[in-house]
Amino acid sequence: MAALYRFITFFWCLILSVSLSAHPGHAQDLSRIEGRDVAVLCESTLVPAAREVIAHYSTLKEELEATFLWEVDFRPVVVLIGQRGAFQQMSGHRSFVAYAVPNKRLIVVDYTRMNEAPFTLEVTLKHELCHLLLHRYMEKTELPKWLDEGIAQWISGGIPEIVTPRRPSMITQAAFAGNLPPLESLVRSFPMDDQRLALAYEQSRSMVEYIIDNYGKNGILNILETMRQGEGYREAILFSLAIPYPELENRWRQDQQSFTAILSYFVLNLYTIIFVMAALLTFFIYIRLLIRKKRLREEAEDEELTPQGPWAS
Repeated sequence: MAALYRFITFFWCLILSVSLSAHPGHAQDLSRIEGRDVAVLCESTLVPAAREVIAHYSTLKEELEATFLWEVDFRPVVVLIGQRGAFQQMSGHRSFVAYAVPNKRLIVVDYTRMNEAPFTLEVTLKHELCHLLLHRYMEKTELPKWLDEGIAQWISGGIPEIVTPRRPSMITQAAFAGNLPPLESLVRSFPMDDQRLALAYEQSRSMVEYIIDNYGKNGILNILETMRQGEGYREAILFSLAIPYPELENRWRQDQQSFTAILSYFVLNLYTIIFVMAALLTFFIYIRLLIRKKRLREEAEDEELTPQGPWAS
């Protein structure tokens, strides 16, 4: 087993070295930093960051085990990439800051993003480690991508793993416009253009939060435990929440168009609404002034053309 693990690690080191070498001047030997429960691969300049990963890992592992009541019985490899171009080539999309490869127990992080709000190394690791843990125990059934991403965002405090233009009222706006994709379209993959990708992440987070708000934290945990035993996600939702999967989605969609959602939309966009109204009011006043100015000018011209004095008829 140890020999197999060393071979897998060597293989991924080779792949990463080739990826980095595609960028002239960026090819470097990867340093390997060993922790008790995790290994980190990185460029030599990122060794301090690798030690930070090791320092955080035990706490993150314990927090996930306490939440899901599942043991993290694997030893992941975390790869820190210090060149944004190299990471984008590996991830295949400019918006990602990290990604997980569950069947390899691998986490790859764009370290250049870790100082950009809202991302931190600790939160990003927790998000990606959650993916690895979920897939570790979903080997008997299909884990929908919307559920996978929604739970990982819930675990990481709502922080996704992408950088895209996000609006706080994105879902409400899409719901009223009829642009919310069906959950079934988000089972195996997400769209890749920035706006639709951001909406897919928001929709996944919102759906998981809706389940927790209405059925409690145990609602989500019961779904996962039922799936771990081999049931499909539709059957697990029916068994755990006593509601068919399509009806659950319909109720969630109706909630996005409720009075509370509309109120939240206006509150979250209050400054924008005030700005637009002020701009419209300013434009209206400007038009009124132009009309008044034109009227006064016409009246003045009429007075000049009108004969004055006692001889005027």
